[in-house]
Amino acid sequence: MSLLERLEELGDRLGILQKPEAAEARAPTKILTRKVTLAELMTEIRAGEVRALAELPAELTVPFEKIYEAAGIAPATHGWTVERLRQLLLTEPFRERDRVTVQKEILRVLAGEKVEIEDLVKDAVARDQALDQFEASARKKVEERMTACQRQMAEIESKLQELESEKARLKEKIRLDTEKWSEWRKQKRAREHDLAWTVSYLIDRPVISTDE
Repeated sequence: MSLLERLEELGDRLGILQKPEAAEARAPTKILTRKVTLAELMTEIRAGEVRALAELPAELTVPFEKIYEAAGIAPATHGWTVERLRQLLLTEPFRERDRVTVQKEILRVLAGEKVEIEDLVKDAVARDQALDQFEASARKKVEERMTACQRQMAEIESKLQELESEKARLKEKIRLDTEKWSEWRKQKRAREHDLAWTVSYLIDRPVISTDE
């Protein structure tokens, strides 16, 4: 889902965002709040600092909070953030209720603490922008590492094939040498027996070395 679609979905849920082309076709929202434009929801993040963070070693271990901090995302003066809202939604009073009830109660809580809904949506959008920026910067490093690994794997595979070929050549050499050695020793024994037989007519005791 694109950022625009996510914003539209989130805006629809909170009743603060409405697409112009669908304004008339859609039924009025049950909870009326002021409308804001997409441009108003977008905030300026410190893209350069986020890119620099992505250039650090082990970039994939960087906590999301560090990314938000590098992007310059800070809570508004009222202290509410989209993360705080998420934690509230996970608590027991809200977790088991239906969406409409939860929405009304959340808006009541925020209104009681004088928290503008737009502040939380802007906070969510800014965090998404920061993560997207970090991803775009880190992707190149990750892809370069994977390409380098694939290249090394190809080199290793080539070397393995060469080594397998050399291994097969050496095994064949051993086989041939074993056969030749066995044949040579067989001929040697035959020659020694011939020598021993011949010399036996000259001397009674054995002077020729044989396997026996």
